[in-house]
Amino acid sequence: MTSKRVVLTGYEPWAHANSNPTLDLLDRAKERNLPNIELFTIPVPIEDGQISAIVDNALKEYMPEVWVSLGLYPGLSVIGIERTAANVRDFPVADNVGSQPFDEPIFSEGPYAYKATLPVKAIVKTLTSHSIPAKVSNSASTYLCNQIMYSALHLIVKNNMKCRAGFIHVPYTPEYVAGASYPEHEYPSMSLDMMADAVCLALATATECDEDIQAPPKGY
Repeated sequence: MTSKRVVLTGYEPWAHANSNPTLDLLDRAKERNLPNIELFTIPVPIEDGQISAIVDNALKEYMPEVWVSLGLYPGLSVIGIERTAANVRDFPVADNVGSQPFDEPIFSEGPYAYKATLPVKAIVKTLTSHSIPAKVSNSASTYLCNQIMYSALHLIVKNNMKCRAGFIHVPYTPEYVAGASYPEHEYPSMSLDMMADAVCLALATATECDEDIQAPPKGY
């Protein structure tokens, strides 16, 4: 089987937090030496003004067949496989350089939304069959996670590329929650080992499944 080129991105920590597990997940994925996958990992800054350019440059440099971005979702209790990215930047908090757009498009010429082109239901089925809690999530929110998902999907279409793309949200780690203050000290968490397994299984499923399965969703 020919190896497929895969880009995996993760976010640097927010200014108001001291860690982001997605950077660790990039390292874990590289360490796995996943079969039939040529993996390129990209740490992404929490900066609104850089995201679309980073995506555009990476798509053109690596010409991937699969693009997966990772992000942290505080309060999430399972792995969330995102279905939809909206063309809106509506930030509840500022990014790490103080940018806080609201009700602004990501691309002025882009459609209102894109559907992930990853096999989202097949990924959820793979994860749950390995005893990893997971769900289909219908919104990547309106913050930076949504922005990178929309940027990838839009630029793939704009550049007429053959690449499938989507986004995966992960919870906090137990270590972060244990040391957190109110209200985060009661947030759900998941071990980094389980999250790493989930990411690698998701990448394998994304590269092996050309079409998604037809099944009721796990999630709303």
